[in-house]
Amino acid sequence: MIPVLFIDDNKELCTLFQIYLEESGEFSVYTCYSGKEALTYLESHQVMAVISDYDMPEMNGIELLREIREIYPRLPFIMLTGNDNKDTAIAALNAGADFYQNKADDFEVQVLDLSHKVRVLSERHKAEDAAQKKGEILAAISHAAERLLRGSGWQEDIEEVLGRLGFATNASSIFVAGKGDDMSGTVVDPVIWQRSPDPDNARSLDQVHSWWQEPQRVHLLEANQEIQDLFDPGLSSHDISGTILLIPIFLARDWWGVLGITDQRVDRVFSPEEVRALRMAARVIGSARYRMYIEEIFRNPVEESLVGVFIEDNSRFLYTNPKISHMFGYSREEIHNIVDPLIVIHPNSRDEFVDIVRDIRNKKIPYKHFETAGVRKDGSAICLEVYLTTLSGDSPDCLIGNVMDVSDQHRARKALAESEKRFRSLFSNIRDLVFLHRIPDEGSEIIEINDSVCETLGLDRDQVLFRPLPSFVPHEHEHIKVLSHCETAARTGRAADQTCLLKRDGFPIPVDLVTHRIVMEGRAVLLSVARDITERIEAEAKIRTGEERLKRNMLLSLREKETLLREIHHRVKNNMQIIISLLKLQDFKVEDPKVHEIIRDCRSRIYSMAVIHEKLYQTDELTSIRLDEYITDLADRVMNEFESGEDRVSFTLQSGDPVLVDIGTGIPLGLILNELITNSMKYAFYPGETGEIKVALQRKKESLVITVADTGRGLPDGFSIENSSTLGIELIRGLAFQLDGKVAWKSDHGTICTLTIPYPKLEVGDEASS
Repeated sequence: MIPVLFIDDNKELCTLFQIYLEESGEFSVYTCYSGKEALTYLESHQVMAVISDYDMPEMNGIELLREIREIYPRLPFIMLTGNDNKDTAIAALNAGADFYQNKADDFEVQVLDLSHKVRVLSERHKAEDAAQKKGEILAAISHAAERLLRGSGWQEDIEEVLGRLGFATNASSIFVAGKGDDMSGTVVDPVIWQRSPDPDNARSLDQVHSWWQEPQRVHLLEANQEIQDLFDPGLSSHDISGTILLIPIFLARDWWGVLGITDQRVDRVFSPEEVRALRMAARVIGSARYRMYIEEIFRNPVEESLVGVFIEDNSRFLYTNPKISHMFGYSREEIHNIVDPLIVIHPNSRDEFVDIVRDIRNKKIPYKHFETAGVRKDGSAICLEVYLTTLSGDSPDCLIGNVMDVSDQHRARKALAESEKRFRSLFSNIRDLVFLHRIPDEGSEIIEINDSVCETLGLDRDQVLFRPLPSFVPHEHEHIKVLSHCETAARTGRAADQTCLLKRDGFPIPVDLVTHRIVMEGRAVLLSVARDITERIEAEAKIRTGEERLKRNMLLSLREKETLLREIHHRVKNNMQIIISLLKLQDFKVEDPKVHEIIRDCRSRIYSMAVIHEKLYQTDELTSIRLDEYITDLADRVMNEFESGEDRVSFTLQSGDPVLVDIGTGIPLGLILNELITNSMKYAFYPGETGEIKVALQRKKESLVITVADTGRGLPDGFSIENSSTLGIELIRGLAFQLDGKVAWKSDHGTICTLTIPYPKLEVGDEASS
C-alpha cells in the first residue's frame, strides 16, 4: 500500500477523500488539519505523496510546500485549491509542487485523477529516491574505502564514514559495534553517529544495543542475515519506537559485529538497493577492521619473539631482538659494540660455524639449519639451534638468523638416551620372559622380546616376532585363556594368570603371566612378563607331600594320645572306685555312727571326682563334660546313699542350654554340689519327712549362677558361713575361692545356696550332647 498524507482544514472533506482513496485498497491515507500538524507527522513517518489544500489558516499550502521541500526535496506534492486562479497554480508549481488540481471538478473524477497522479508520483519517487540514495551511499562507501583502508586511525576514520553514510541514508543514527581486538566475544563500546544528539536519543540507542545483542538476534547475524523490524516486539519491550536495520560485519569468515541504521519513523522501508549498498559498506568496514586486527596481531612480532633474531653484516651486529640479549647475557648496546660476533660461539665450534657462513655467502647453499655450541657473557656454555641465511638486498654479506637456546632440550635428549640405554640393558638381561605385543583388536602380534624368551623357549627372534602371543600356549583351552587374559589387560590396564608356554621341543613350561597396558608412540600396547615357575611348582609339590605326611603322622600321634588319655581317665576312675569300695568295706566293720558318717562323706566326695573321669573317657573330645548330666548322676548317687530306696526326697534340675565344663572346673564344682546336696539330705528334713531338692543353672552375662535349694527346715538361727568351721563349709568356701566364685546363703521355705562363678572357661552348645 502507498502511504499518503492528506492536509485540509475541512475535516469533512479530509474524511471523504480518505474514504474514497482507501476504497481502492492501494492507499493508506493519514489526514492532518493544518500545516504544522503535517510537518510533525512527517518527522516520524514515511509517506510516498502529500496532498494539501492551498487555502488554510496559519500556514497555507505554498508555505507548507516550501517547508517540506527544505527537508524532503524529492517528496511528491499535489496542491488542491478551490479556485481556478492561474497565479496560484503558477506559484504552487514554482514552489515545487508536482501537480496542481482544482477542487471544482467532479469529486469522483478528482479521486480517480488523484489516485493516478499519486501512483505515478510514488513510482517515480521510489525510483529516483533509490537511485539517489544508492549513489550517495556508494559515494560514502568509496570515501570509506579510501579512508579506512589507508589506516590512519580507526576511531577518527569510522566516525567520518558513519557520518557520510548517515546523511546518505537519511538515518536518525548509524553505529558500528563489535567484539574487542582479541576477538574474545566481549562487545566493545560502539562508534555512533546521530543526526540530532540528545539524551532521549542516546537512551534509545542504548536500548537498541541491548536489543541486538540478545542471543536469538546474534544467532541470525552470525548466519550472515540482516534484520529489519517494524514495530518489532523486541523493540517495543525496550521502549524503542522506530525502525532498525542490522547488517553483520565479518572479519574474514568470522562474525565480528554489526553496522546498525536506525530511523525514528516506524514505517521506514529500506529498499533492496539501499540494503545491497549498505552490505557493501559493511564489507569495507570489515576489511578495514580485519587489516587493523592482523596488524595488531603481528605488531612487532620480532621484538616479542621467543626466538632470538639477528642481522649481521661485515662482522657487526646490525640488529638483535631482546631474546638475543637474554640468551647470551649481554645488553643490546653491548652486543652491537662487539667487534667479532664469533665471541658468542664456543671455541670448539667456531671453525664449523665459519665454514657454514662462507658457504652461504658464496651461494653454495641457500640456508643452513644446524646445532652448535655458544658461550654466554659469564663463560657458561649453551647449546644453540641456528637457522642462517642471507638477507635479500644489495649486500650479499648481510646475514639474518634465528637462534634458540636448546640446552634444556639437549640435556633432555641426552638423559632420554641414557635412560633408554639403561632400559635396554635391563630389558635384555632380566631373567623373566618379556613380550611387547599389540592389543587383541590389532592381532596380539609380538613386536619386541628380550633375550630370555629365546633362551628359555629355544627359539630364534625371527621365530617369535610378529606371531600372536596365544600361539605359544600348548592347547586350545590355554589359547582361549591367554586371549581372554590379553583382552582383560587391554580393557582394565592389568591382568594376571597362570598358563604354560611351549618350548621348541614341545615341552610346556608353567609360567606366571602378568600383563600391563602401556602407551608407546601414542598407541596402546601390552607388556607381558612371564616367569618360569617350574621350580616353584616342584617345591610346592614337595611341600604338599611333606604336609600330607606330617598330617598323617600328627593324626596318628593324636589318636595315640587320645587313647592314652582315655586310658588314664579310665584307670583314675577305677582307682577311685577301688578306694570307694575299700571305704565301704571298712564302713561295714565300724559301729560308731560318727565314723560311719565320716566314711560315707568321704565316699561321696571321692565319687564326685570319679564321675568326672568316667564321663571324660566316655566323650569323644576327652576335654569337657555336660554339667547337667554330671549334676544329675551326682545327685542320684548322694540321695541313694541316704535314702536306701525310700524316695522321700525328690530331685529336680532346671537348665537351659547345655553347659560344658572341663576337669579343672568340674571337680571343684562337683565337690561343692556334693557338699550342698549332702547337707540338705542330712540336715534339711526331719526323719520320715518328705521334701524336694532343686538345682538350677542360669547364665547371666559373663557368669554362671548355680542355685541349690531344698524345702526343708532352713538354716539354724545365727548361721554364718564365715563363722562356720565344719569341714563341708570350709570345702565349699575354699573351692568357691579356687573358682573365683561367690557363695550366698539364705532361708526361704528351706535353705537356698547360690554359687556364682565366672563363665569364660565354659562353653555352651548343642553339640555337647555328643
